[in-house]
Amino acid sequence: MADLNSEMGDVQSELDEVRTLLRTELPELFEFDVVVGNISYNANNNSVSATVEPSSEARSQLSDELGGVAVSTEGRLEFEFGFTPK
Repeated sequence: MADLNSEMGDVQSELDEVRTLLRTELPELFEFDVVVGNISYNANNNSVSATVEPSSEARSQLSDELGGVAVSTEGRLEFEFGFTPK
């Protein structure tokens, strides 16, 4: 049982590292401020899903970038990242 507990602890530690990495790197993909929301692990697909939503400042940033046009920032994006075997 100690081996299973140890392995589960290792998996949780690796998932925590992935979550931290996604919270750091996903916002860098956008030209405007975003907030990384829910990050969840899917054991059936061996993948991690993350949601990204525009921040409260995104609308004005995009408006400035596009020359002052009105911008709507409704909704969110969802990304799914699959793990590959080592």
